[in-house]
Order: sequence, then structure tokens, then C-alpha cells
Amino acid sequence: EYELGIKQMDIERMRAEQEERRKTMAEEAKHNQQKAQYQDQLARKRYEDQLSQQRSVNDENLRRQEESVKKQEALRKKTIEYEAQLKHQNEMKKLEAELKGKAKIERENRDIRLEQIKVEAAERRQTILESIKTAGSILGTGINTFISDWDRVTAAAAGITLFAFGIYAARQATGVVG
Repeated sequence: EYELGIKQMDIERMRAEQEERRKTMAEEAKHNQQKAQYQDQLARKRYEDQLSQQRSVNDENLRRQEESVKKQEALRKKTIEYEAQLKHQNEMKKLEAELKGKAKIERENRDIRLEQIKVEAAERRQTILESIKTAGSILGTGINTFISDWDRVTAAAAGITLFAFGIYAARQATGVVG
């Protein structure tokens, strides 16, 4: 009976140890599951933050590009106007030189000839200004059409986004492999 009692106590002790092991394993499994869920939440949060940051970067890049296009357009317009002004000044100098040369020869017809040259210069100037306006209008219309066509702007933004995402993915892929 004594031995039977000892065996029963051993059996009870083993059952208690196994029950304790089972509870410990269940707690560890629960803890591991909670840890995995927390890690998953952190990973999702990081991914959302990265997407949000990428959207902000893309929006900022698009804004900078639009601003750059506007600045370039303004610079082109100023350059065209400046070139036209210089050209006009040079033409006026040429006309003045021609006028002085012809003045010696045509003293009698000077007033008529001077008026004729001024009219021609005004016509040339008007033609140049119309050319400048036409070029500015064409460039402005092209840029305005691009900016006002949201499909094109969206396509450009999507292309930039995909390009940036491709670079990011390539870097990540080479970082994992390397």
C-alpha cells in the first residue's frame, strides 16, 4: 500500500507537472500570438507612414514641377521680349544708318523717305510683337492645356509615383539579396 501510495503521488505529481507545462505552453503561445499581432500592427503602421510620406513627396514634386514650368514660361517670355527689343533697337540703328546714308543722296525727298521708314519700322515692330504674342499664346495654351487636363496631370503624377516606387522596390530588393 505504501508503494501504491508513492506511485499515486508520483502519478499526481507528473499530472500536475504536465498540467503546468501545458498552461505554460498555452501562455507562451498566447504571448507569441500577441507579439506577432503587435509586430503586424507596427509593420502596417510603418507601411501606411511610408505611403503617406511618398504621397507627400509626390505632391511636393508635382507642385515644384508646376512652379518650375511657370518660371520657365515667364523666363522664356522675358527672353523673347528682350530679344525682340534688342532686334528692334538694332533694326532702328540700321535704319538710322541707312537714313543718314540716303539723306546725303536724297535731300529733297528726306521728309517723305523718313515717314516711309517710320511706317515700315512700326509695321516691323508690330509684326515682331504679334510674333511674340503668338509664341507666348501657343506656349501658354500648351502648358494650360496640360495643367487643366487632369487626366494628363494624373498620368504624369502616376508615372512619377510608379517610377519612384520602382526605384524604392529595386533598392529594397537589392538590400535583401545583398
